[in-house]
Amino acid sequence: MNIVEFPTFKKWKDEELIENTCRKIDRLKELLEKENNEEYWKEAMIINSMIIEIKKRNLKIDKEKLIENILKK
Repeated sequence: MNIVEFPTFKKWKDEELIENTCRKIDRLKELLEKENNEEYWKEAMIINSMIIEIKKRNLKIDKEKLIENILKK
């Protein structure tokens, strides 16, 4: 029998969700540099779920902050 885990980020406050999503994006970049594909895709799926939750809550991330997080090394 498979156990379905309830994502903990659904309980987070809006600001916590945004901050942790940005941190996960940083972690994703590290995994890409290390060429750890299995861990990369696992993290990517979590980030995808977090972004879906952000959209469901109709939250906005400052574009400049998001671009900075994505592009910085």
